[in-house]
Order: sequence, then C-alpha cells, then structure tokens
Amino acid sequence: MNTKPTIRIDVVSDIVCPWCYIGKRRLEKAIEDTQSSCNLQVIYHPFQLDPSVPTEGVDFQSYMENRFGAGFSQKFRQVEQAAETVGLDFDFENLPKSINTFVFHRILTIALHENIQAAVKEALMKAYFVDRIDLTIEQNIVDLMSQFGWTAEKTIDILHSDEGSDEVKEEMHYFRQQGISGVPFFIFDKKYAVSGAQPSEVFSQIFQELLQEKQVQAVSGDVCDIDGENC
Repeated sequence: MNTKPTIRIDVVSDIVCPWCYIGKRRLEKAIEDTQSSCNLQVIYHPFQLDPSVPTEGVDFQSYMENRFGAGFSQKFRQVEQAAETVGLDFDFENLPKSINTFVFHRILTIALHENIQAAVKEALMKAYFVDRIDLTIEQNIVDLMSQFGWTAEKTIDILHSDEGSDEVKEEMHYFRQQGISGVPFFIFDKKYAVSGAQPSEVFSQIFQELLQEKQVQAVSGDVCDIDGENC
C-alpha cells in the first residue's frame, strides 16, 4: 500500500513563454529529487501572453521587432543561456512564427481529461522552441498528436470545434481575477505561490516544507483546545 503524501502543483503558463519552459525544467529537477518522498501531481492551466496574435500567426522576427525593437535577439541571449543550463536549445532568430495559443490550451484541457496533459505540454513546447516547428500548420499538429494515439480525424475535428473553449476562458478569467499577470506561476497545494522560473532549490525547499507539514498532520491526535469544545 502506497502511503506517501501527495503534493499538488498547479502551473499557470503559456506554451510560447520561454521562461515557462525553463521553469518547467527547473520544477522537474526538484520533482526528480523529491519523488521518493512523496507523490507529485502537476496540472497545467492556460494563460495567453498575447491573445491578439492572429490564428494564422505572424512572422516571428517582425513580431518581436515590433514588440521589443530592433536587435531583440541580443536582448534575449540571456534567455537562451538560461535555457542551455537546463538542456534546452533555444534560438530566437530561427523561430518561424509567433502564434496564437488558444487552440493549444484547448488541446491541453482535453489532454488533462485523458491523463496525458504533462506529456502533451512537453511535446508542444519542444515543438515550438526546440524543433522550431510551425504550429499554425494543421498537419504539423496532426503529426504531433499522433504520438498520443490521436487520429488525424480526431485532431482535425478538435481543431475545427469549440471543445474546451469555455473551460479555457473560465480558467484564464479566474487566474486574471487572482491577480496573475505574468507566467510561469506555480501554486503548491493551494497554499504556497511562486512567481517566475525560480531555481530548482526554491521548489525543493517548498516541497520539504509541505512534507513536514503533512507529517505533523499525520501524527496529530485528540487534543483539548482553548475553546473547550473537545474537552
């Protein structure tokens, strides 16, 4: 019988957010170091950095120059270097397009119900940042989802439907109402919140604190309290 405690991690992020991918890797390192002590459940929630991007996408270089100015790639060298430290090969000069991510958040919502969300999240981020695949091309999405057992018909039907749309909109509204304006954002057991791609050590420390709390709860017994309700 498995008696290890469970820690739930809610991650608010966007698949086109480079720090979200770096933060994901750092979180995974902390999870790897902690896995023997507890079960960790990761659930990804939607956030759109720029919902105004058209569904057909826009040229990445033009988009970034309009947003950050000429020479943006030099400014993003720090991000590329941070990615290298966690084994990710970022190259912002060779990304094909900036994309609207709403449809991918719908796919991730459906994937959650099929218990494949974490794997799909990784596949989408890897396709965008590392493999530098144009995810506005329908066939590329079909090919990506085929590794999870989705037929071409299923993927195309989902792409051309509104399945998951209401849930994605509700979640994005909820997290905006909670004051989340930047990602990644991590929530641990609905108790601790961390903003940004923190070092793995920060996540590990939170895991240890939560484990200690759960151990205290596990050994608690009957008590007399100051209100006299129990004695």
